[in-house]
Amino acid sequence: MPWPYDPSPPHITPEMLLADRCKREGVTPESLALPPVLVATFQGASYRHLAARTGVTPPPARQDGTAVVGGTAIGKTPDGGHPIAVVRLPAGAPTAVVVLESAFVRGVQTVLVVGSAGSLRSGLPLGSTVVVTDAVREEGTSYHYLPAGVPTCANAEISALLLQSAAACGANPVRGPTWTTDAPFRETAGAIERHQDAGVAVVEMEAAAIFAVAQVRGVHAGLLVAVSDELFVPWRPGFHDETYLTALTRGIDAALLAAEQLAQSSPPTTHR
Repeated sequence: MPWPYDPSPPHITPEMLLADRCKREGVTPESLALPPVLVATFQGASYRHLAARTGVTPPPARQDGTAVVGGTAIGKTPDGGHPIAVVRLPAGAPTAVVVLESAFVRGVQTVLVVGSAGSLRSGLPLGSTVVVTDAVREEGTSYHYLPAGVPTCANAEISALLLQSAAACGANPVRGPTWTTDAPFRETAGAIERHQDAGVAVVEMEAAAIFAVAQVRGVHAGLLVAVSDELFVPWRPGFHDETYLTALTRGIDAALLAAEQLAQSSPPTTHR
């Protein structure tokens, strides 16, 4: 990276923003507290499914028709009725991390993220389910949280739980690393080949940053992705394909099943 990692204290923190909100609105941090488990997703279809299953009312669209993202709500797990936090994250590492940091200072201790990714392997066609283990860092956000040489990894226990939950929901999940990039239009042939040779399974835009901020904050993070397009052949998009959409909503069911189990037990103790 063109700059060294800076360990000095940040000038603006999520705690400061929370304190400012409490002052402006005349409320206490306790009144804004969130449950310890957060289920997050990026896509409209998966968020609508998540909201419906947890009893959350999605915010109305803006006047221009665009969706409102980033507002964290409190819902309940479908079976046990345990309180959980629910959010639709904005796409891209920088803004997704801003939303997550704001949730962490309000009490979230575990985040289960459901997203989509492009496949780099022929054995992972459209609609496949991947539980991400770690991320190759080719975005910028993670380098503001961790030095360049530090791996960004999912929580091992959370990953195992997501793998088990996805299988219970009818998926055939696999584990594997991802390539996180800020520039989807610069997923070049050379870069794809390089990551394929290294055994990377998928490519997306947020995992490295999510894992980095979770590691710094002491939060347990896991990520499950549905394959939305194929990059191991001339590009094959499937963003509106029923196979992908089914895998995406099934990923939400798996995350909710995992959240149900977490709500009934103690949080994981390992961070990597």
